[in-house]
Amino acid sequence: MDVYENETDATYCNEQGLDNPGFEFQENEQPRNSRGWRPDLTHLNKLSKSISKAENFLKSHTQTIKYVVLGLLACGYVAYFIAACVLDFNRATALVVLTCLGISLLIYNIVRTYMGQRIGKCFSPAMRLFNANLRWIKWVFIVVILVLLVTWLVLDMSNRAEQLISFAGVWVFVLLLFICSAHPRAVSWRAVFWGLGLQFAIGLFIIRTEPGLVASQWLGDQIRIFLDYTKAGSSFVFGENLINEAFAFQALPIVVFFSSVMSVLYYLGIMQWVIAKIAWIMQITMGTSAAETLSVAGNIFVGQTEAPLLIRPYLPLMTKSEIHAVMTGGFATIAGSVMGAYISFGMICSYVFMPVTFMMGIPYAEAFVAAELIGTKLFLNEFVAYKKLSELKNNRLNDTGSGGQLLSLRSETICTYALCGFANFSSLGIMIGGLSSICPSKRGDISQAVLRALLTGTCVSLVNACLAGMLYNSLDCIDVFRKVTFNSTSSDINQCCTDIFGSTLRNGTAMDFTGSWNGVKNATLYFTNCCNLYNNTKYC
Repeated sequence: MDVYENETDATYCNEQGLDNPGFEFQENEQPRNSRGWRPDLTHLNKLSKSISKAENFLKSHTQTIKYVVLGLLACGYVAYFIAACVLDFNRATALVVLTCLGISLLIYNIVRTYMGQRIGKCFSPAMRLFNANLRWIKWVFIVVILVLLVTWLVLDMSNRAEQLISFAGVWVFVLLLFICSAHPRAVSWRAVFWGLGLQFAIGLFIIRTEPGLVASQWLGDQIRIFLDYTKAGSSFVFGENLINEAFAFQALPIVVFFSSVMSVLYYLGIMQWVIAKIAWIMQITMGTSAAETLSVAGNIFVGQTEAPLLIRPYLPLMTKSEIHAVMTGGFATIAGSVMGAYISFGMICSYVFMPVTFMMGIPYAEAFVAAELIGTKLFLNEFVAYKKLSELKNNRLNDTGSGGQLLSLRSETICTYALCGFANFSSLGIMIGGLSSICPSKRGDISQAVLRALLTGTCVSLVNACLAGMLYNSLDCIDVFRKVTFNSTSSDINQCCTDIFGSTLRNGTAMDFTGSWNGVKNATLYFTNCCNLYNNTKYC
């Protein structure tokens, strides 16, 4: 059948085929497809000009727009701050502290920017006098510190032999490191004494003063609340039962959460500023180099392989001593990212490390148990050791220890500091692999110094424990109540009964205990015995 029913519907073109008029119609109706057509750019030009005008306006008014945005954000923050304080001031305490700190830093920067030179000129005569007599001032400072230290030893430790043992333990571990040093004559004693002095001053403020104790407890509570935010997300993903029963699902989400927060703070530049200030204080006091100081300061917030990234460009230029210091900082500390995350070798570790724990100030009867914890931490890791320490703490609170598996409150405190560090054999590979990947040219030096750094990091943690043993003087009321018969009074019984009275909350006939008495199995029995001994009608 033909395509066309009659000849009028098609015409011949040069007798070579049919010419379809539909194509001509399409070409006439759709000129856009022709080869010579060009699009109309009028609208695009207008749009481009509008965008250029907007860009020029933004560039010419950058400061004004910046101040407007900052003003809006400041107004929003003030509204949020006022609402938080009005609704629940106790819960907003952390917000108040951070706000006051931020305002103080802002005022400091403003004063330094606009009045720094003027203030410097006012104090320049005093600075010239200080620099001219720096040598004599240094010796007077050393003599004053020595006199105060001897006076403190005589007055505070004369009746507590265990604190004197802890003091001696500090110098035993320092001597051990000096003997094991590759270059004993090159030891910088300024860094040693300034480091111990700063550590002692901070410990004295936190442990022995009421403001320091309150501040440290408040900070610890805020950190615990902050890390507890991970439970909501973990429970949503894994379920409540798995979170409560499996250690990995408790610890690992905390690591991820805190690491993410650190990444955000690094992106905003906040952590770099904080670490730089801490490193500046360490550098001007201990005289250490800028690179190693910055890495050690970074270990407060990040892990042993992340902290050297702060000084990555300088690693190829660092000396063996500086590389050793960087590795020691990683071994001797625990990063904030695993702060909330925290079975044994038995008799071997107990006997090998018993002299070490005894020199830290732990009584001989408890030294073997503590030595087992030190060995577990060194040969396995700090997670396993802290888990064992928590079991020992529960034994003390519930009075369920058997076979000598009990530690006093003081020994628990000392062990807490002794176990705080990444110094264990399983971390050697992490340290070598991490630093070698950052700086391949120093792989040989890293491998040679890593064992010394492991020993140094371990001794640093033990020195921390010794300083805690020197300063710790709190009364272990559970041990006091466990040993007395409540037939007569004494200063220790009076202090402990006052403490348990102040920690008691009554809700009708029910009784709850807060603070250090929370979770103590026999707290009700001790409370009743104190009531019978003192006939305290106010609390009983």
